[in-house]
Amino acid sequence: MIALLASSGVLNSFAQVDQSITLVTNKGAYLPGDIVQLSGMVTGQPNVLVALQIKDSSGNLILIRTISSDQNGNFALQFKIPPTATSGNFNIAASAKINGFIVTQTKTMTATVPEFGTFTIPMFGISFILIVTIFTFSSKFKNYLR
Repeated sequence: MIALLASSGVLNSFAQVDQSITLVTNKGAYLPGDIVQLSGMVTGQPNVLVALQIKDSSGNLILIRTISSDQNGNFALQFKIPPTATSGNFNIAASAKINGFIVTQTKTMTATVPEFGTFTIPMFGISFILIVTIFTFSSKFKNYLR
């Protein structure tokens, strides 16, 4: 029975080494314009091509890149959070062909756009500033004409 399984290739799938991709970012949350340092490791095969896709919180593709892992399976990439980013989760997907199988890993990171309070001037304040400015300008203008 074991000989039959080995000849059909079924036994090989059970004896496979760990085949995975790990993804790590230098922070969990980023602001627009921040640099993300993404690193990872491919387990099960060195010197493999890793396809990376990063999508913003709206699902828009902001980066697609293929990089090579080193002899230990390590890889790294830096990218910038767009200055127009909105708050939400960015999704990172990494895929590689390891020992003939496509392996995919995803990671979520957060982009946070700071919320600034609105500064309002009451209508009375605007009117007062406008009147003082006009009065000052007209007084100086009258002095200039003399």
